[in-house]
Amino acid sequence: MKTSNKKTKNLATPGKPMSQDEFVSLIKEAEEGAFSPIEDTIKRLEEWRLKRKK
Repeated sequence: MKTSNKKTKNLATPGKPMSQDEFVSLIKEAEEGAFSPIEDTIKRLEEWRLKRKK
């Protein structure tokens, strides 16, 4: 019987295997970044929609 310590379960994107530890570290890194308030996000989305219609 073969055993493996290698975790190839895909937790991110299809076709790009990633271990759970790598996934958690990427989430923690993203959480350290700046977040904008929901109002700013909605405003940018509306501006994007208007530009897209032109």
